Amino acid sequence: MLTKFSTQSQVRQYDASNAVASARIEGITPTKQLELSLTDYVTGNKSIGQILEETKQRYAANRPK
Repeated sequence: MLTKFSTQSQVRQYDASNAVASARIEGITPTKQLELSLTDYVTGNKSIGQILEETKQRYAANRPK
């Protein structure tokens, strides 16, 4: 089913909601940090690429050396 959206924010909200729902179906609970990042994505303040890079940096910083 093709859904029409009137704004880019609506498209982003739809995509973010689907991603969170898919994760929950798999038994994964999104972190508060991810929820905040997705809010920034929906509002257009961050791209998915930026969120991925921040996540990689966060995990690299917490990895044992």
